[in-house]
Amino acid sequence: MVKKEFAELWMKNANLASMEESKRQVELFIETLKEALEKNEVLVFRGLGTFERRETKRKEGRNPRTGEPVKMTPKKFIKFKVGKDLEDRLNTPSKRGRKKTK
Repeated sequence: MVKKEFAELWMKNANLASMEESKRQVELFIETLKEALEKNEVLVFRGLGTFERRETKRKEGRNPRTGEPVKMTPKKFIKFKVGKDLEDRLNTPSKRGRKKTK
């Protein structure tokens, strides 16, 4: 699902009159999420899961061409831990899922 499809689903579920309003709300949600993660805040959505910014450890590697040791800079990434309610829902057979193809 791409952002446009998500906005269409958002519009349907929120009973919004226009796609423009739906796109604006989805964009606002995404920007707010980014802003909170940039501030290193942990976002907990009960029933959905937790978004948390993490950082890899500083490592030493080797240049494959020269064999010379190289210090690798730590990288930041987002970790998402699925909540129990969502995990249970995903692991319960449902008729609402995708149709099986032949």
